[in-house]
Amino acid sequence: MKIKNTSGPIARWTWGLMMNKHLIADPAERAKRAADKEEWVLDFLRDEVYSTTAILSDVMAIGERAARSVLARMEKKGLLVRDEVKFMGMKAIPLWGITSTGVMTGLTPEEVATVSLRYHTPGSVKPLTIAHTLDTQKCRLHCEVVEDFESWTPDRLLPGKGLKKADPKRWEHYPDAVGEAVHKEKQLIYKVAIEIERTRKTPARYVAIIKAHMKNIEKGRYQRVWYFCPTKQEADSLQALFLRLMKEKGIGFWPDNDTKYSPEQSLKLFRFRTMEDFK
Repeated sequence: MKIKNTSGPIARWTWGLMMNKHLIADPAERAKRAADKEEWVLDFLRDEVYSTTAILSDVMAIGERAARSVLARMEKKGLLVRDEVKFMGMKAIPLWGITSTGVMTGLTPEEVATVSLRYHTPGSVKPLTIAHTLDTQKCRLHCEVVEDFESWTPDRLLPGKGLKKADPKRWEHYPDAVGEAVHKEKQLIYKVAIEIERTRKTPARYVAIIKAHMKNIEKGRYQRVWYFCPTKQEADSLQALFLRLMKEKGIGFWPDNDTKYSPEQSLKLFRFRTMEDFK
């Protein structure tokens, strides 16, 4: 049983379902599948730097027990390093981070020229940011597998992220990620900015963010914005708030120099989803 392409998320999940039903007898094929799983983990962590066993098990499309064996093997090879985040009065969250060796392993010369060289340093993850980071990673898997996203770029890898605010190459606002979604009816690919909204911001801050998203859309950096909130009620509430702010502040999208969308039309650039879909 062979799958032509096991590099994409959909193919990984298909492969995982097949492997749950069939045991690979050929030692060479087993070795190939073991190497595939390691490659998927490294590809994911070159973008994300660190993650949990649960999320990485989904990346490999296997159970957590099997995933721990793969990750421990990769640790012995020097590809990964174990870490944990400790919370006051709470159980520590175990993490797996990519090492500098892991970053460079298996890359072609062309990939070496462009890959992010960031690797994980144990103890560097802040408890205040871990929940948001892991939610973004879960959202990535949801979008890649369920929404058929073609690609995913975390915020830290978006163009101009490290530049000063006055630099013209720096974006007006950086979402948590940008992915390429497939419009099945129109058979085209469009870019979507992803925002994980765990907590609410002030109305004034949202006004600035809405305007910045519209500037980014005008400049072709992406075409839509998807907000993921913890619950559907919070998603619906945020959508209502955006419409109210657009009306009160006269905010509208300008598709060209002569046309301005109404608040209702402009709101269609935004989609409000729930994180309950991928928990």
